[in-house]
Amino acid sequence: MLLLYAAMGLADMALHLRDGSRSGLSWRAPANLTVAFSAGLFWPADLISRILLSR
Repeated sequence: MLLLYAAMGLADMALHLRDGSRSGLSWRAPANLTVAFSAGLFWPADLISRILLSR
């Protein structure tokens, strides 16, 4: 179960880094890495907020 949580966290972190690079931001910037890492830790809340914000 913990491995599934970690895998989903890594996938969410990769999505955040990809979104940042598409918008022209450097994915290597410390601020972008920090946001992506924290989103990876709290990916369930991140997914719910993405759904609610897209409405």
